[in-house]
Amino acid sequence: MMAYRDANSLFAQGNTEQGMAKLEEAVRLEPKNAEYRIALSVRRASIINRLLSTADTARRAGQLGEAEKAYRQVQGLDQQNVMARQGMEALTKERRHRAILAEIEGLLKSGTGQDLVDAQEKLRPILSENPNQKESLNLKARLDEALSKQQRPELKLAAAFRKPISLEFRDAPLKSILEVVAKVSDINFFYDKDIRPDLKATVFAKSTTIEDAMRILLVTNQLEQKILNESSILIYPNTPQKLKDYQTLAVRSFYLINADVKAVSNTLKTIVKTKDLVVDERLGIIIMRDTPEAVRMAERIVALQDLSDPEVMLEIEILEIKRTRLMELGVQWPSQLALSPLKLASSSATTAATAGGLTLRELTNLSSDTVQATVGNTLVNVRKEDSDANILSNPRIRVRNREKAKVQIGDRVPVITTTSTSTGFVSESVNYIDVGLKLEVEPVIYLDEEVAIKINLEVSNLVREVLSKSGTLSYQIGSRGANTTLRLKDGETQILAGLISDEDRSVANKVPGMGELPLIGRLFGSQKDDSQRSEILLSITPHIIRSIRRPDMLSAEFESGTESTIGAPTLRLTTLDSPSSESKDGVKTADASVATSAGQSMPNGVVTPVMAGTPAAVAGSVGLAWQAPVQVKVGEQFSAVLNVNSQQALRGMPVLLGFDPQVVQVVSVQEGDFFKQGKAQTTFSQRVDPLQGKAFVALVRQGANGNDTGINGAGSVVSVTLKALKASSSAKLQLLSATPEPAPALPVALPVEHTVRIVP
Repeated sequence: MMAYRDANSLFAQGNTEQGMAKLEEAVRLEPKNAEYRIALSVRRASIINRLLSTADTARRAGQLGEAEKAYRQVQGLDQQNVMARQGMEALTKERRHRAILAEIEGLLKSGTGQDLVDAQEKLRPILSENPNQKESLNLKARLDEALSKQQRPELKLAAAFRKPISLEFRDAPLKSILEVVAKVSDINFFYDKDIRPDLKATVFAKSTTIEDAMRILLVTNQLEQKILNESSILIYPNTPQKLKDYQTLAVRSFYLINADVKAVSNTLKTIVKTKDLVVDERLGIIIMRDTPEAVRMAERIVALQDLSDPEVMLEIEILEIKRTRLMELGVQWPSQLALSPLKLASSSATTAATAGGLTLRELTNLSSDTVQATVGNTLVNVRKEDSDANILSNPRIRVRNREKAKVQIGDRVPVITTTSTSTGFVSESVNYIDVGLKLEVEPVIYLDEEVAIKINLEVSNLVREVLSKSGTLSYQIGSRGANTTLRLKDGETQILAGLISDEDRSVANKVPGMGELPLIGRLFGSQKDDSQRSEILLSITPHIIRSIRRPDMLSAEFESGTESTIGAPTLRLTTLDSPSSESKDGVKTADASVATSAGQSMPNGVVTPVMAGTPAAVAGSVGLAWQAPVQVKVGEQFSAVLNVNSQQALRGMPVLLGFDPQVVQVVSVQEGDFFKQGKAQTTFSQRVDPLQGKAFVALVRQGANGNDTGINGAGSVVSVTLKALKASSSAKLQLLSATPEPAPALPVALPVEHTVRIVP
């Protein structure tokens, strides 16, 4: 049909849309034509798969517009396509995530405590919906580092409640103390009816925050607080019934990808003490109901356990070297003479011979004419054979951690077994024996990029066939094997050798006496020398494809609250610098005397609001800064140096660096010269995670005499050599964390991320 031919021509020219239109026209004109319908279905499926692949690639690369265009083309071909609908939903979610990430970036740059908490809360839904999003993981690392610099992990109250204050009360009613705090901080307090009115407290706290002082007061008097809004707090007794009435519970669902749901649920029950826990093994879901603090701690525990299994690629080379030498030389003379009668002199002898025997009288009539002599052949053996054979097998196996893999190369030889019964019934069964090469490996991947491999190698071959008296055929099988455990580094090659089979056989056929003579003895005998030697070599090289990622200290160690309150923040008092009596803007600090409920004056009952400000620079501050080019070309290598300027003597500094693995590649990480000053010995270790885009570096200084001494001044900490992989307008190099030892008096202000422009 013309429409069908036109459709094929259009497809050949690359006009997909017009070709599909022509093909649909051909099907409409001839709906019963099976060839047209099949061609339409195949073409539509092929185009849809190609468009889906293009859309998924564009979405992963961040080209959301191109991905949406491809998904809409798929929906134009198939409105009910599930993959296109899910792709459009993923694009909508990705755009929403990008908008939230932009807000989080702004909150992170502000750097205030409340903004960091808000940024963390905004980031949690994104990580829950897309745990592997690169931008979210980078922001999470930066947020964790910024929050770790804060002495209080959770700052939920308004700024007024976090103002500095000094409190001095002795045996005063608790409500009176809270009333004074309310006047200073402009916070509304609501009290549960079961709070005892006779509660009294003694507190002496200078230059601390209202939040810390309030928490100490409440905990020491068995009270709890519930934040109602940014300026209101409910105070209630810390009893089991009141906790049930006021404490907010949250429901959280964890979708596990790699970890075992039973193991994770047991961990949550043991560590978090969660009782309301539901496990769905079919879907790999854990649903828990607990306090928000316990839920957040469960999130960190699940993130530590739900890691992908490491994998290793094993390159195996098996070589069997076989060498045969055969020498057969000499004359093989007849070894026997056979005589037999041909005819007899009388008929009686003929009768006797016919009967199978001769009498003694008849033997006397035998002569040279009646006896036949048979002599064997004389052979001259001149043969020499040399043969060398190499049998090679070179498999590559990808194996998960602690899983077994098997390679088998050879034949399955049938062995027939015959069974007969007393009734005469005979049956045969066939069993198969594997003959050839059999290799079993089981790797165990460790954190230090090493692999332990259990190896079981067996090489077998057929030696000869054995025929039983009943006619059953069986086989004699020769076998050589090795069983061992190796521990190799990534890329290290180990060779197993020594499985040798060496046979020497010598067979001689000589004329007695004459064959023993030197030189001419070869004319009276033949000798065969057969030498066979074979050796098996096994070479194995592991290449780690996905290793175990060691979590950083912020993820591996964190506070878990108290035994009675899981996930509760630690009790702390923050001591701030006391201001002068008059601030820079002319506002004086206020001292207020507080009266007790009995009307007596309390000279020690003083509340001093401290004006918040920037602390003055003190000795021991540490400054860090990047030194790197601002523009490089694709394929070019460049160095980024992290410099330090410290007024305090430092003995070491672990740092965590972040980079974009899609744009740049870490070539090498080298130690700087800061800790080497004074010819000191240093310990330097580094590990690069190219998948996560992180580099872990640890430096420790030791003095020339072996004692640990610090060094101050300026210098370079670490130098990272990178290679530009593809063009980018803003390739970022980040310092995610830095922990000087000993800790400086002031928190380390991390430098702004360095941006490198990569041009084609």
